[in-house]
This record gives sequence, structure tokens and C-alpha cells, in this order.
Amino acid sequence: MYKRINVSTEKKHKYLQRSIFKRYLNFKKRLGSKNRKKRLIRPDPRFILRVIYFLEKRERFALSTVILTAGVLVTQLIWQDVRFAMVIFLSLASYILTAWSLREDIKGNEWLLLFILPVLFTASLSMFYFLLPARMIIRLTTSVIFAVGTYAILLIENIYNVAAQRSIQLLRAAQSIGLLLTLTVIFLSANIIYSLRLGFMSNALILTLLSFFLGLQSLWSVKPESRFSQRFFIHALVIAFGVGELSLALSFWPIENASYSLLIAAAYYSLVGIIQQHFNERLFFNVVREYMLVFFFTFLLTFLTTRWG
Repeated sequence: MYKRINVSTEKKHKYLQRSIFKRYLNFKKRLGSKNRKKRLIRPDPRFILRVIYFLEKRERFALSTVILTAGVLVTQLIWQDVRFAMVIFLSLASYILTAWSLREDIKGNEWLLLFILPVLFTASLSMFYFLLPARMIIRLTTSVIFAVGTYAILLIENIYNVAAQRSIQLLRAAQSIGLLLTLTVIFLSANIIYSLRLGFMSNALILTLLSFFLGLQSLWSVKPESRFSQRFFIHALVIAFGVGELSLALSFWPIENASYSLLIAAAYYSLVGIIQQHFNERLFFNVVREYMLVFFFTFLLTFLTTRWG
């Protein structure tokens, strides 16, 4: 049989105190050794680059959108003499960030066609900022619109990039949203150009070049290919000369900025829509009539709202 050993409460209390104190000292030693090890570790300057490089595609889209939106918001908070240079810097940054976000499988003409819409969207909305009233609510609202548009453009360009390699079901939806954002760029750019009160030749030249590059991407998005096709180039020239000649004629009208921009956007929409249906082999009489009705209705509305004499 085992004998029960009676230990006084005082001895028990002293024993517990010594054991707790020893545990505290051991914990403090371990904590101090960990802190010393942390102090000896030097930060790797390539750590941030590694983290950025291994980000997933959606995370890269979000980070690029945040950076560009912050840059657009800063353009209204800096000196006026530096704003135009800031717009150029943001346009270049949008190209670099888009290339970083879509770095997988970019080949051939995609280095040009995938970046037309992001760069021009950033430049047009940044310049349009200067025409808005200097109010914080307007700045924040425009920044939110820019953030949503930029993220949508990155998703669209990603779909185009994938569709150039294999067929994808989201291509039709990307074409519709891409055309809507392209019309937004045309509208904002025409408003900015007409607000500068340039000569009629300058208006026609700038809008011809702008319509050519945007039309090139809009037509290429119908059937994305890694190689450049000559038919895209020829039909983009048709769109560019059509929009340029219209802007040349409207330069002699006593027309308002909004009406001028709306009619230019309607002309671009009609020309691009008809040629896209031609590429899809769906160019029927009803389709042509619908696009032409949109243009003639906009033209009639502009004619009636113009103050003649």
C-alpha cells in the first residue's frame, strides 16, 4: 500500500511560486532570443518585387486600378502648370500597368491593340477633369467612374487576349462593353477638342487619328488574332475619314459642345457597327437601317438645337 505524504500548504505555496517564476524567466529568455533573431534579419529589397510579381491577375487588376485612380485624383490637387505633364505621365503609366496586368501571352500586334483603349480612356478622362467645376463631390464621383471603367477595361482586354489564342464565350459581352467605353472616349475627347477652340483642320486631324486607333481596336475585337490583318487597317481608315470629315463640317456650325460630341459619337457608332456586322457576315438591310436611324435621329436633334444666326 502506498503511504500518503502530507505536505503543508506553505510548502505547496512556495513550490508554486518557484515554478511560476521559473516559467516566467524561461518565457522571457525565449522572447528575447526571438527579438534578437528578428533584429539580425535584414529586409530583402527584392521582397516587394517578388510579392508584386506573384500576384494573381485579379489582384493585379485591382492594384493597377487603385494606382491610376489615385493619380487621376491627384491631377486636380496639384499646380495647374504640372497638370498636363501629369496626364502624359498617367497615360504612360496606364500602358505599363496594363502590360504588367496582362503579361501572360501578349504577342505580335497585341502590344499595340490591347493598350489603345486603356491609354486613351485614362488620357481623355484626365483631360475632361479640367472642364468640370472644382468641387470635391464631382471629383470623387468622377474618380469612382474612372475606377469602374478602368477595371472593366482590364477585364475586357484580358478577354481579348485569351480570345486571340482560343475561343471564349465571354467575347460577345466584352465587345458590347468595350464599344460602350470606346464611345465614352470619343465623346469626352470630342468635347475636349471642341472646347479648346482650335482651327477646323486641327479638329479634323486630331479626331481622324483618334478614330483610326479606336476603330482599329473595335474592329480587331470582332475576331481577335495574333497577326495583323490588312482589312482592319483599311476599314479603320474608312471610319477615321468619315469621323474626320464630319468634325471638319461641324467646325463651321454654331453648335454646342455636348451636341458636337454626341453627333461625333453617333457617327462613330454607326460606322463601326455596320463594319462589325460585315465582319460577322450579318450585314442585312434591317441592321443597316437601325444604325443609320441612330445617326439621322442624332443629326436631326443636333440640327434643331443649334442656334442659327
